Formats: sequence, structure tokens, C-alpha cells
Amino acid sequence: VVSEPSLSVLSSPLPSPHSSLLTPHSPLPSPFPRPSLVTIPTRRYSLAMPKPPAARTLVLDAAEQRLLDYGPSGLILDAVAADAGVSKGGLLYHFPSKEALIEGLTERMLAGFDARQDELAEGDAEEGGAYTRAYLQSTVTPRGEAADDSARLMAGLLACMGGDRARLDAVRARFSRWQARLEGADGVDPVAATIVRLAADGLWLSSLLGLPGLTKKHAAQVLARLEDMTRAE
Repeated sequence: VVSEPSLSVLSSPLPSPHSSLLTPHSPLPSPFPRPSLVTIPTRRYSLAMPKPPAARTLVLDAAEQRLLDYGPSGLILDAVAADAGVSKGGLLYHFPSKEALIEGLTERMLAGFDARQDELAEGDAEEGGAYTRAYLQSTVTPRGEAADDSARLMAGLLACMGGDRARLDAVRARFSRWQARLEGADGVDPVAATIVRLAADGLWLSSLLGLPGLTKKHAAQVLARLEDMTRAE
């Protein structure tokens, strides 16, 4: 019969060739090799998720759709995260607050309008007025209606901003830059270019407010006249 080892045997220090180097507070060397540490992510972070840039776009897409469908009251972070298919933490990684999300939506909308204007202007073979025509075509359709959902989206964003002067100033600054480009480097009469912009903005705003639209025939005539004003005389 093998007797159990005594407490004195279990508690005795293990021999080590380096025992002379141990201090009174040093841990005793283990007779077993110490396993290497492996960090295993928790289930919360181990779920398959899109890469950060893709996740950011998914969040913005979901937020924009909720804003269009439900208005400002629909911009709830938990609901946006669920619609985007990301965790709440994933959303907050890119947008730490609701205000940051609104800022991201606004910047994407304005940058998208910039990119659309550049695309149309670069593909315009006519001499002079390319950016004025691009502004017109990016803002309204040949029927005189808003060219996309930007009118409704802007209405929702402005409602979310409330009296946030800094964000409103950022929007105003972008419009000022567009106006300066039409006046200074488009090769057409700056007054004519300004009239075209204001007319386009008015049609866009009419769509935003749901004002009575133009008939198909009248819209075609108005847009044709505005197009003519974008050409150098």
C-alpha cells in the first residue's frame, strides 16, 4: 500500500540549479513547463463582422434608410446597429455618439453631391458651363423633381441638427464653395450661373416641401431654358 505523501514533503521546495538566485519573495520554479498564453476572443467579438470600412458604410446606409423611413425619431443607435448587422460596440467604434452619426451622414451626403458634380462635369464635352450644368443635373431630374432622396434626407438631418450652429455652418460653407466655383471658374456669365443654381435649389426645395410640381411639358421647357443659360454666349 502506498501511503499518501506527508505535508512536509509536499511543501518542501523543489530543487533547482538556480535556487541560489531566488529571493525570499520569488516564486518557486515549477516542474512543469509553463503553457504559452493564448488570447481567445469572447463571443461578443468573435462573431463574423465586416471589415471596419465596410461596417462604417453599412451603419451609414442603415441610418440613412431609417431617417428616410421614420424621420429623426427613427435614428436610434440600437435600431441602426441591428439594421446594419453590427454590434452596438461596432457602431460606437465608428460613431461614438448620435451626433457623430448625424455628422457622418451629413458629410457623406455633401461629399456624394460633390463627387456627382465632378463626374458629370468631367464627362461634359461642351466648352464652358460644365459645373453649372452638373449642379443642375445633380439637383433635379428632367421632370423638375429632386434628383434623388437628398431633399428628404436633408430635411431629416436639419431636424436632427436643431440649433447646432457648427453643423449648420458646415453645410452653409459647402454651398458657398459651390457658388464660388460657379462664379469664378465655369466659363459662363456668373449671374446666369447663379440664376440656374437658385432655380435648381428652388425645384429641389419644392420637392422637399411637397409643393405642387410642374407638368411634364412645363418641366421640360423650364429645364431646357435653364440648360441654355449654362452655355457661353
